[in-house]
Amino acid sequence: MKVKHLLSFFLLPLLFTACKKDKNKFLVVGEISNMPGKSVLLEEMDLVSNEIKVLDSASVDNKGHFELSGSGAEPGLYRLHFAGNQFILLSVFKENIKISGDWNALENYAVSGSPASESLKGFFANVRRHITDIQTMTLIMDSMRVRGNDSLLQKASVDMGNINLQLTQYIEHYADTTTFIPNALFSVQILNPSVEKPFLDGFATSLPKRFPNSQTVKNFVARYNKGITGGAEENESGPTDGAMAPEIAASTPDGKAVTLSSFKGKYVLVDFWASWCNPCRKENPNVVAAYKMFKDKNFAILGVSLDQDKEKWKMAIAQDGLEWTQISDLKGWESLAARDYNVNSIPANFLVDPTGKIIAHDLRGPDLENMLQEVLK
Repeated sequence: MKVKHLLSFFLLPLLFTACKKDKNKFLVVGEISNMPGKSVLLEEMDLVSNEIKVLDSASVDNKGHFELSGSGAEPGLYRLHFAGNQFILLSVFKENIKISGDWNALENYAVSGSPASESLKGFFANVRRHITDIQTMTLIMDSMRVRGNDSLLQKASVDMGNINLQLTQYIEHYADTTTFIPNALFSVQILNPSVEKPFLDGFATSLPKRFPNSQTVKNFVARYNKGITGGAEENESGPTDGAMAPEIAASTPDGKAVTLSSFKGKYVLVDFWASWCNPCRKENPNVVAAYKMFKDKNFAILGVSLDQDKEKWKMAIAQDGLEWTQISDLKGWESLAARDYNVNSIPANFLVDPTGKIIAHDLRGPDLENMLQEVLK
């Protein structure tokens, strides 16, 4: 006992000194049973530039135990990156966090030690419930279309609109009321900026008052204001209406190589989307309807997914009834096509004429149908 106390006497100052060297350090201790992978990464997600940086990596023992550490001067958004592109998102600032769960139901993980991460988990659970309702309603509406039941289909369309509205209102309320900076900035970026611009303008205006000492907030607001005033350089670098459409080359889910130029001679809607993008999934029924209406009139769609998980991508294609050609390089926001077309938010689309020239972009809902009616007379 005396030796043990003596060691503690000498070790405590050393531990205190180590803590002083990095007062912003945090620790993540996890145990995920039945995990197939043998390693896990801790990645930092920049909420302004959307860049992802690896901070730490760890081996996983046969019980699924791992430990990771990171550091941040302000509250930040991080993710645990597992095998098969599975993730757990964390909102962290100088905390020691415990994660536990089962690989076979990873979305039901438990988190403690971080109120912000617990809040983020609750946010995801609510969003998933809304998305499940949307997917269920989509299947019901597809069945009604097949049966030609127009009266019930009209009622179901109203119900679908209400479900979508409830999801949007929930996200907006969460973004406006959460006391955690990373959670607010992350949740608001789920919204479609072209549709929810009035809310986003008010959100950006209120942020500095809610979080007056945050450099992250200052950077976010500066970038947002630069974008809406047209000053962002990236807004000027993408292809415009009247320009020739940049070539796109990627693979279908079954590995077949496809290029945009192979559609030359047809009107082609280049449709950027992703399985994880709720506004995209909300817009898909409109795109499906347009495709069915015009597919026999020299019209095609080339879906370009910003997915990283191939199975989730394939599942979304089937669930949403996307019958046209789908391609992806499975690089997410690092997609070469998204870069070449300067796609910074989705859904996004470009209508290309038979010569390969862009004649319109970001056509949604009735605008898409009206434009196709005009050019496909």
